[in-house]
Amino acid sequence: MEQHVTIIPMLDSCERITQQDVSPTVLPDAFLTSDVACAAKHFHMPRYDELPNVELYRDQVIEYIEQVLAPLSGCSDGPWLTPSMVNNYVKQRLVPAPVKKLYGREQIARLLTICIFKQFLPIDAIARLFRIQKVTYPIDVAFDYVSAEINNAVDSAFSRQDGMRRDTASLVTRESLLVRSAAAAFASKVFLMSYLTFAGYEG
Repeated sequence: MEQHVTIIPMLDSCERITQQDVSPTVLPDAFLTSDVACAAKHFHMPRYDELPNVELYRDQVIEYIEQVLAPLSGCSDGPWLTPSMVNNYVKQRLVPAPVKKLYGREQIARLLTICIFKQFLPIDAIARLFRIQKVTYPIDVAFDYVSAEINNAVDSAFSRQDGMRRDTASLVTRESLLVRSAAAAFASKVFLMSYLTFAGYEG
């Protein structure tokens, strides 16, 4: 015998809610094949040696970082990076000061990491992570690990396979667990915001 689900309104004065009212409006498969999801799947966080090998002026750094993060534009409210943000990060000693107004790989790596981590962490927490990095791993090694884990986490979030990818660290440490947790948090936000954008969320 066919059973019918009865949906009870919360108040007597409410209009009757129908099954159609609570049915999903955007199915996951439709989202995963959308332009928004496909753009996110093509995101690539560069490795340290893929960063510009020439020093850049501040506006050039901002343009470069905006290009890298463009596939994830739905995740950020407003621009990823502005001149005032760069100046503040330098003043807060999150980023080494430029030399003759020029920024090298280390500064670009830190700015790119800040742009990603600030999507789900306060600046004070990012500063603490940077302090941990300084006493544990060189900047190039640390950045390459962050890059690999971010790429894997975002790719996993937008694939139909369950679970996170295997840890890319040669040795699992407390520091590597922090990075993997950060990568998972960022990928989750990217997925959620991309889904909401696809479903018509206006911000």
